[in-house]
Amino acid sequence: MVRSVSYAAACAVSVMSCLLAGCERGQSPPVERRVLEGSVHPELAEHTAEFERRVYEVTKGVYHAVGFGLANSIMVDGDECVFIVDTMGSVESAQAVSAEFRKRSDKPIRALIYTHNHADHVFGAKGFVPTGDVDVYAHETTEYYIDRVVNIIRPTIIARSARMFGNYLPRTGRDAMVNAGIGPYLEIGHAGGTLGLLRPNKTFAEKLQLELCGVQVELVHAPGETKDQLFVWLPEKKLLMPGDNIYRAFPNLYTIRGTPYRDVLEWSRSIDKMRALRPEHLVPSHTRPVSGADRVMEILTAYRDGIQYVHDQTIRGMNQGLTPDELVEVVQLPPHLREHPYLKEFYGTVEWSVRSIYTGYLGWFNGDTATLSPAGPDERARGFVELAGGEEALLEAAQQAVEAERYKWGAELASQLLRLDPGAEEVRHIKARALRALGQRSISPNGRNYYLTQARELEGAVFVQMEQEFDEDVRELVGSIPIGNFIAAMPTHLNPERSADADLVVGFRFRDVGEVYTIHVRRGVAEVQPVFPEDPDVSLTIDTNVWREIVLGLRNPALAFASDAVDVEGSALDLIRFLRMFSG
Repeated sequence: MVRSVSYAAACAVSVMSCLLAGCERGQSPPVERRVLEGSVHPELAEHTAEFERRVYEVTKGVYHAVGFGLANSIMVDGDECVFIVDTMGSVESAQAVSAEFRKRSDKPIRALIYTHNHADHVFGAKGFVPTGDVDVYAHETTEYYIDRVVNIIRPTIIARSARMFGNYLPRTGRDAMVNAGIGPYLEIGHAGGTLGLLRPNKTFAEKLQLELCGVQVELVHAPGETKDQLFVWLPEKKLLMPGDNIYRAFPNLYTIRGTPYRDVLEWSRSIDKMRALRPEHLVPSHTRPVSGADRVMEILTAYRDGIQYVHDQTIRGMNQGLTPDELVEVVQLPPHLREHPYLKEFYGTVEWSVRSIYTGYLGWFNGDTATLSPAGPDERARGFVELAGGEEALLEAAQQAVEAERYKWGAELASQLLRLDPGAEEVRHIKARALRALGQRSISPNGRNYYLTQARELEGAVFVQMEQEFDEDVRELVGSIPIGNFIAAMPTHLNPERSADADLVVGFRFRDVGEVYTIHVRRGVAEVQPVFPEDPDVSLTIDTNVWREIVLGLRNPALAFASDAVDVEGSALDLIRFLRMFSG
């Protein structure tokens, strides 16, 4: 079943996702978790020890905080000041880290460095520097990616992220969230998960050499998990901070929350840049630090080899005519890489990576013309029923598959029945049982969390949606997002039925920022241009914060249009009709 979402509601849930995920803000941080024995992959359970809350002194003057949130934070203590690399995912987690850092040094913070745009690295900045009076270094594109919090596909990313990070799973019992693979848990969305972003004010393109607090620092652009990724190199200490391009888990070459294609060869080349430095200390933004030149080089080499192996063998199979479903059975890491502690599938998996690489190079078509324009999902479901000899027979087959521990097949058969009758309780129970078994056997917490969350959804235990209350920190974040992001998102929320016969031109003047836009709704399409129309049907002169509040559902549009906050020229009826076309 497809739910219609209004533009206002979609934008509201988009912001609350805060780039990565969302859950109820009233939930407590999962500091302690207890999972029933036998309901979790044993290696995943053991992996939790990686995130013991601790501050490591990696080498003189470099402190590495692990286990305080999904990401780590690093403090470098210099002559008369300190600087921080990555700032955690919330003000509260950053404050906890800062308190520990202050036990090691009480010198003022001279600078912050963001290794990339992900929320768990940037939204704790004000926990370190509440006044905001600090230099903030990042790649020149990082702010652009932060501002994509209002994104045309964000509503679906939100729900997928919540499932992947286990935000709706309990803290105890068979369905408990164990860990997040690269950290104990994601802070954002939990009680006390206040957002405190400080925007970058010192940026660079490819490489920046500088001195901070008497320490020589090099910032190097290194695309990998994100396009804006950088690594931090301290040449005098031979110390490397790789950001998210290396951690003690198989890399997330594809994330099941959804992402554009990640160039895996570029990722491996970025690691080669790091290898060329021959570091003696590896201080990642997830998982523990490592010291010793030989050990660090061995890890870097194995990691880049694992990435390249999956890439190369996927391409080799593609050139032999294999489909994605066939490739995932063929492309497996060789034993020396599969058993490497930094390539265990605690975050990404080889299977997901193979599928992503195939799609990244060739797109969705697998080469079999039977899939070029296949039967629709309803017709396919009816075909399964016919082949089985009726719904009862297909139900029995699904049940037998689950009893025989053929959980993937059982889940697929149950899905066909649910396609025809989504409310069938017995079928929902069978599929939930299959998904739960798959989740309990998954070494990847991302897979485990997704399986278990959907099992609980089928059982009616949870309903995945976004909290739409706006605390002051979220309002502040919203207020800093360029208004153009909101305008650019509007066309994908246009209701085609309501706009089928429309031909309406609306002009926007945002007086506080001096920006103008045209939205021309033309028979099911909304064209956006960054100019003011010559002959609009309706025009609005409005402040950006007022429009943001209207589209986020924080302000009644009728009251706003009737007040001094908005100057409307043209037909009020046309304006109402325009807004209605972006809802329902």
